Amino acid sequence: GQVIAVGATVCADIATRLAKALYAPEIVLMAGGSMAGYDCAATPKALNDEWVAAASSVRGSDWVETFDLISAGKYAICMGPVQVDQTGSCNISVLGDWRRPKVALIGARGIPDDMVRLEELTFHVRRHTPRTLVEKVDFRCGLGFGPERDALGLTLGRPRMLVTDLGVFDFDEHGAGMRARSLHTGVSFDQAQAATGFELLAPGGELPVTPPPTGSELACIREEIDPLGVRRLDGADAGPALFAELAERERELFAVPGASR
Repeated sequence: GQVIAVGATVCADIATRLAKALYAPEIVLMAGGSMAGYDCAATPKALNDEWVAAASSVRGSDWVETFDLISAGKYAICMGPVQVDQTGSCNISVLGDWRRPKVALIGARGIPDDMVRLEELTFHVRRHTPRTLVEKVDFRCGLGFGPERDALGLTLGRPRMLVTDLGVFDFDEHGAGMRARSLHTGVSFDQAQAATGFELLAPGGELPVTPPPTGSELACIREEIDPLGVRRLDGADAGPALFAELAERERELFAVPGASR
């Protein structure tokens, strides 16, 4: 019954470690997406995750086993799309026409496998804007709800939830659109709508406020899981200066006494 938790953004990765540390110790982590860090402890987040996580890793792994486990439906993945549309389709491949894209990204990677092997997919979008939350994605790596999914008889790879810096959202299973499940403290529905490139489904009543992190969760993140503040890479201030700061702090935190830098 074990599940491998994979977070493809910094904050999603920290969330998997928090879950293992406080709530679900049976979760298997693969820190940094590295085979060296397979089944490791909830180690501090670092730029060199593989090196830090390897010390507590139970064993190694490889890509053959990874796709075997995806085929067995053992992964719980939270990915960071560059576009999500109102049906829950996602894009990590290109912006613009695929034949002559404005921006070429990393390609669809494992999403087609995930769509037919994993029960559900979760999304984390760092900044909720009309450029990211679009009426229709430029290139469909993962398929959302609607007639095309139904025609294919596709029952797996369901878009479960979207977390942004404004709130938590999900998708109507008949393809009618995206709705807010909760909005973060201080965010109104009108603000969320203005930042979305399509019409959100109207709330059925007063929207709940996303529960803030507890004191124990904040302490675990700040003191154990992310003492360096790597989570700031998901913020607006990410840049060369932050990378340089993190690299220096990482050397200080994980320096081995007597070893050369």
